[in-house]
Amino acid sequence: MPVLPEYTTPLRGIWKIEESRDELLALLTRKDDYVPFLAGCKSDTRQTEWLAVRTLLKTMLGRETPVAYHPDGIPYLPDADLHISISHTKGYAAVLLDTQPRIGIDIEYRSERIRKLYDRFLGKAEQRLIGQYPDTETLLICWSAKETAFKMMRKRAVDWRNDLQIVSFDPQLRRLSIRETLTPHATLCSIGYIAPPEFIMTQSTSQ
Repeated sequence: MPVLPEYTTPLRGIWKIEESRDELLALLTRKDDYVPFLAGCKSDTRQTEWLAVRTLLKTMLGRETPVAYHPDGIPYLPDADLHISISHTKGYAAVLLDTQPRIGIDIEYRSERIRKLYDRFLGKAEQRLIGQYPDTETLLICWSAKETAFKMMRKRAVDWRNDLQIVSFDPQLRRLSIRETLTPHATLCSIGYIAPPEFIMTQSTSQ
């Protein structure tokens, strides 16, 4: 069942995955399009998340729409004049649609595991920015925001500590700014977030 879609500009949807793989497949009509992926994927969880994205997209657009992929792995909609970003995590799927191409979305379930990993994706300046003793939510927001910025850049590889650096974090506005050095332009990515009890979600926003 959908937690959202929450109709905003850009258009965002979040689906709480309570259905089985077969229940989601029954909600879709273009089943022949899905056979290659389902046949090649042995993970029932992965299949369920993949189908939840397609079901959510159908709910958001009011019609079933195929999702294709560029050679770099970036998804696109061949039958719609919209750009798309996709994410899924334990129990949830998220989709972001916009008319402009530089978009990204990421959703993460809450886990204390992030506390063991944050030195791998946050540099010293970023750690000073968020405080000496950041809570788990703050760390998850930072990780998710970097995932979103990475999707916006459409690159295959990244040094999480150096190529994407958080330069501002405003909990009041629920927004971060991330400076990327993956492109010659070294642009600033504006990332918004929500933090309900079940998950953390970040998405690209207008400057």
